[in-house]
Amino acid sequence: MRRRTKTVLTITTVVMALALGCREKEPSRQDSARPASAKAELTRREPSKPETASTPIQKGSFVTVFGGEPLYPQRRDPHIDYTLDPNLERYFVHVPEDYTGAIAYGLIVFIDAGDDFRQLPDGWQTVLDSRNYLYVAAQKSGNDEYTNRRLGLAVLGALEMMNHYRVDPSRVYAAGFSGGARMSGLLGFYQSDIFRATIQNCGADFYIPVPQVAATSLLDTAGHPYGLLVEATADEIAQAKGVRFVLITGTEDFRRGNILDIYNGGFAKQGFRAKLLDVRGMQHDTADGRTLSVALDFMESSP
Repeated sequence: MRRRTKTVLTITTVVMALALGCREKEPSRQDSARPASAKAELTRREPSKPETASTPIQKGSFVTVFGGEPLYPQRRDPHIDYTLDPNLERYFVHVPEDYTGAIAYGLIVFIDAGDDFRQLPDGWQTVLDSRNYLYVAAQKSGNDEYTNRRLGLAVLGALEMMNHYRVDPSRVYAAGFSGGARMSGLLGFYQSDIFRATIQNCGADFYIPVPQVAATSLLDTAGHPYGLLVEATADEIAQAKGVRFVLITGTEDFRRGNILDIYNGGFAKQGFRAKLLDVRGMQHDTADGRTLSVALDFMESSP
């Protein structure tokens, strides 16, 4: 039965206290895109005012369905599915206990490699809470999903959080792990009007081939070429040069060579605002809280 539309962020709440463990394997990635439904003449729902201190605010970590009519960004990209139903899609949300709506918070939209992602990465909560960040991660957004769906879920999650909470639009960042990190990088090109920076844990792509210097393989675990955007227009590339890209890898990450090459032969060489964090001892995993803080320092710094 179809869930009745709700206009207030509520509903199914699951408090989570799980820590994110080390993840060594890189799951297969679905590169093809499912054709989206016709998008012509979509009705735009204007964002309402964010919740105020007088509105009950759900805090902590929980899973929810936003409900209501779909929200759409002002700029739309053909690589992204904007037809997803907010009454059906589930999101893991974290709201710091100190959030009241009195000041604008930053927002991190996370894309994982797996479908069932219901916890903050290990060590991130203290950083998010102390630096005033909200956090959202879509469910059923893993590597086996179509690329345009994964990107669409991230955009929808960002718009819904900005609609329900007081968010600083200059501090909305896309983040992810492994194949999800690659998705967050795509958002830096395809939806740069929303996402002002990326935090890419052990995954990256670039719009032109880069010299193979450190990489030991140019294929992903499914046998597809690794690290090359399917397509990027001149306008998308120009817009992405205003985004800050943080590429994170570690000395024990099996993707380290690819990420070093993409950073050095791509982002740095082509003049992007990018930073490489090569963490000693880090495996193919999400960065710890200390590394997250370094990434945020770069992303929040003055031009």
